[in-house]
Amino acid sequence: MTTWPKLILEMVIFAIAILLIYNGLKYFIFDKIKVNKWVILAIALIFLIAPSFLGVDPKNVFWVYGSSGIFIILFLWFIDISGWNKRKTTNNTTTSTYHKKGSKKDIKIRPKAKPNRVKNKKD
Repeated sequence: MTTWPKLILEMVIFAIAILLIYNGLKYFIFDKIKVNKWVILAIALIFLIAPSFLGVDPKNVFWVYGSSGIFIILFLWFIDISGWNKRKTTNNTTTSTYHKKGSKKDIKIRPKAKPNRVKNKKD
């Protein structure tokens, strides 16, 4: 029987491992693959529900952690594709509280000087 500190430590290590794996997959694979977001969500739900229908033994660590990890990775990919993690914009301004100096909003468009206009002017 596992103790609470050991169980919490396993969960933290599992979460860190899944996030590291997801970031690696996102950088090398997910950005290069174009897939419909609903297909990814459907596959993720299959990995979430399948172990209960298959009658997987909860003591089998591979099935429990493996299916949970695959579900989390696919669900994070779905969130990335659907854009839920991006900042919301209102009137072309971000909702962030800081303003970066030198951004495109600081650029003012000025008319170009036309030197020949004064020379060719007739009085």
